[in-house]
Amino acid sequence: MVNYKFQKALDILAKADSTDIEILLRVGQCNFRLGASSAAIRPYERVLKMDSSNLTALNHLGTLYSRNGDFSKALACFKQLVEVDSFNSYHYKQAGLMAAKLGSTIQAKFWFQRALNLNPMDTEASLALGNTLMEMEQYQSVDSIVQQALAVDPGFKPLLLLKAKSEFEQKNYHSVIVTTNGLLEKSDTIALHAKLLGESYFHLGEYNKMFPWMQFLLKNQYDYEAIYFYMGVAFREVGDIPGSVEWFKLAVKKSMSVNLKIYYSELAEAFEQLGNHGEAIRALRAAYDYSKDDIFLYKLARLYDLYYKDKTTALVYYEKYLESNDTIKRTKEFARKRMQEMGKF
Repeated sequence: MVNYKFQKALDILAKADSTDIEILLRVGQCNFRLGASSAAIRPYERVLKMDSSNLTALNHLGTLYSRNGDFSKALACFKQLVEVDSFNSYHYKQAGLMAAKLGSTIQAKFWFQRALNLNPMDTEASLALGNTLMEMEQYQSVDSIVQQALAVDPGFKPLLLLKAKSEFEQKNYHSVIVTTNGLLEKSDTIALHAKLLGESYFHLGEYNKMFPWMQFLLKNQYDYEAIYFYMGVAFREVGDIPGSVEWFKLAVKKSMSVNLKIYYSELAEAFEQLGNHGEAIRALRAAYDYSKDDIFLYKLARLYDLYYKDKTTALVYYEKYLESNDTIKRTKEFARKRMQEMGKF
């Protein structure tokens, strides 16, 4: 029924003077309310050609451009609104949001700060500024903004989540747990809550408390490769080496990042603890083949040296390692010492 009224209004306005600003604004508004973005943009753009500082046209165009993904055009509208209506904090906030969409964090920070100077009670602007500062890794500034905003609205959950994320980046894992558990009392568990709690418990070495959160993530298809690494380490630390092997295998299988060498290395360590030296060697070879990291030559030499009577292969790897560009003094000295002891240096 409402849509019918706007369409009927458009039929009437089509017969009116198309050079009249008020008529064009109404055409734009009707199309805006009908969700016809392109049809709404055209009359508003015509208005600006006749009146470049028209607040209504600039406001609606900023919103419409943003919806269409034309963030540069939207930012230009909100910048113009700031010049025309300089005491309206909303325009500054919108300019910040558009700058953030364009990846200009410094410019976004500037606009959000201006918005908050005009309206310190705007917790949405505080949240936006906090997220921008997080991207800039200015965590103490994030904490300050969050503290001020929570004084205005203590129950604003996005701010509490931002607080937990900042605490995590600063490795304040006990604080992360307190903040996130407080969030869970106010809302349903989401993947990010579980991730923050699971990884915080991991870093604190509280593996039995970590397991339920990692399992929650896996059951909810929140599948990222680090989970398998964390589970592998945790199973190893609680003494379940076979379980550890299976999780590290999954980490290797799932990996699409530079961390693959770490997963192979951990898998090799788990196999070594099980006494499966052949598999440990295969894992280390895979780590070296993937990364070409010279330290794996040393690790291979040590495995062959420790567990095989025939030292020929160990000597080959020690020699390759000593010829490498690795700069770890302790391992270089040990490799040289072992070759001397075996009469090959």
